[in-house]
Amino acid sequence: MGGDGHGPAVEPGNPDIMYSQWQQGNLVRVDTTTREGVYVKPQPLPGDPAERFNWDAPINVSAHDPARIYFASQRVWRSDDRGDSWTAVSGDLTKNGNRMHSPLMGRTWSVEAGWDLYAMTEFHTIANFAESPVDENILWAGTDDGIIQVTTNGGKSWKKIELDDIKGIPANSYVNDIRADLFDPNTVYVALDNHKYGDYKPYLIKSTNLGKSWTSLADDLPEKHLVWRIVQDHVNKDLLFIGTEFGVFFSVDGGKDWVELDGGMPTISTRDVKIQRRENDLVAGTFGRGIYILDDYAPLRSLTEKSMQKDAILFAPSRPVKWFQLDDNHTDSDGDDRFVAENPEHGATFTYYLKDSLLTAKEKRQEAEKKLIEDKKYPKYPSWEAVEAENQEAAPAVYVEVRDSDGDLVKRVEGNTKKGLHRITWDMKYSLTIPLTDKDSKNNGLMALPGSYTATLFKREGSTVTALSEPASFVLESIYDGALKGATHAEIEAYGHAVNDAQKRALSSTTVLKQLKETMGLLRTAIDRTPSDVKSLEAQYAAIQDEINGVNKVLFGLSSRDKMGIKPANVLSRLGYARSALGSSYGPTQQHKDQLGYANDGLDDVVKRIGTLQQRTVPSLQQAVVDAGGPWTTGLPVIAK
Repeated sequence: MGGDGHGPAVEPGNPDIMYSQWQQGNLVRVDTTTREGVYVKPQPLPGDPAERFNWDAPINVSAHDPARIYFASQRVWRSDDRGDSWTAVSGDLTKNGNRMHSPLMGRTWSVEAGWDLYAMTEFHTIANFAESPVDENILWAGTDDGIIQVTTNGGKSWKKIELDDIKGIPANSYVNDIRADLFDPNTVYVALDNHKYGDYKPYLIKSTNLGKSWTSLADDLPEKHLVWRIVQDHVNKDLLFIGTEFGVFFSVDGGKDWVELDGGMPTISTRDVKIQRRENDLVAGTFGRGIYILDDYAPLRSLTEKSMQKDAILFAPSRPVKWFQLDDNHTDSDGDDRFVAENPEHGATFTYYLKDSLLTAKEKRQEAEKKLIEDKKYPKYPSWEAVEAENQEAAPAVYVEVRDSDGDLVKRVEGNTKKGLHRITWDMKYSLTIPLTDKDSKNNGLMALPGSYTATLFKREGSTVTALSEPASFVLESIYDGALKGATHAEIEAYGHAVNDAQKRALSSTTVLKQLKETMGLLRTAIDRTPSDVKSLEAQYAAIQDEINGVNKVLFGLSSRDKMGIKPANVLSRLGYARSALGSSYGPTQQHKDQLGYANDGLDDVVKRIGTLQQRTVPSLQQAVVDAGGPWTTGLPVIAK
């Protein structure tokens, strides 16, 4: 942060020192350890004219010496001791006009006019400043009255560039931003603003020869998207970001072509964009709506005009994924006491690019018919068989397949099938493979453990599955170590799978019991409607019901004791305790293992008993009812004749 001509600024490598200013150049150096501020605004020498500071005077921490800072009024000030003392390294770099003589509402005014200058920005000031990170002697200054100035000798002499000498640039344009290239000392980018004259056109220019000639980078931008800020990636010199009056754009070819970054970004004036280099995050500051963060934009570095001709590209996270267990022990019911911004999704986020959308036959037909209509070649109604085939066709899918270091499948994560850039997040969990009783059940399996993984992008069209990318490697890395040493990753993983196996048995048992209960309800009605002697049927029915009640007791305990004080442990309560070990990275204690063992012992018993009920006893009673002339019930084979 900081060091780019906008405040506040933080000293690189020393986050305890921060510089902040308020209107008209009031500058403070803040020591965040003591929370004390020292007023360090540059002061003119005796006989010097008054200093004119911009409303947001530029602060710049040197990329070459963290103790060196630059500040600007109508001239550039330099300090080599963090603001304790200052030296002016330029004269007046503005047009130095008389503001009181400037026309207002079509005329000039005298003393008795309703002047209100105290609460307004000064004029003829340096609005933005940049130091070349490549050459400490190259400094750039941009004014609010249409001038760019550059020095190649640290301020001993300055070259003035009048903006009206640059083709297509209005004479009095305000320099919204000026950025020295991070790689080439001769290159600079300048964002200009002419909206005070009713002109909202975007102006963005670049020079590669210290201002001798200029090219426009704004030709591809939408109208009225005046440019507020520009920032260059610190790895790929051709990757640029800009903040405009209506959003954020990026370019992968040095500014020739721009693509808007939406993804939840509101249509709002974006006054600042910054890069958090350690995390590869892009931070956008808006006018009145707060800040928005694009996490890990590094995949954009690999996008080129050539690479985007591929059918698809998959990018794994550029940094180790922060592995930790989510804390669910909190509430969202704080009302309006405090604001908490939305966090990034928990897990590993993948970025992928699709050159073309995956379309169904219906969508392909609609696109073809649309083109025919545009060419005034109108389509005819297709055959009934073709329409029926469209109705029966399964929608195509795109998904990322995550595998562990052994190549075993962990989970598939479904994505968007439309063309363009997309992001999906793997929640660092295995697929939930316990019995599926609801098609909408959440796929929250066991937590995957820290280590190496791969991700591959696939598409599914009909029954055909095709890989769209090579496997991309990434790492889950724990953000902390526990105070106590618990089980190894291998032990935790083995225990988790053992709990999962027990849960499969338990859930299948309870689900079959529920089905048996429904079947017994049907049998009760069927026996009542059977037109013959039902004494034998009634005896069988009662015996089965007693067995079902006995199995329920082993699994759940006595239902009459629910919510009535203490209750003896049962299979499901022991299994629930065993599963609680998976809620932390410490792993299972001996007690967790013991409870899992007891639960499995109980499951061994009930699984056999339920199997007998499901496969023999209940079907036998159902068939006996049919043989006695009673109704057929669900679960029996279809009636053949």
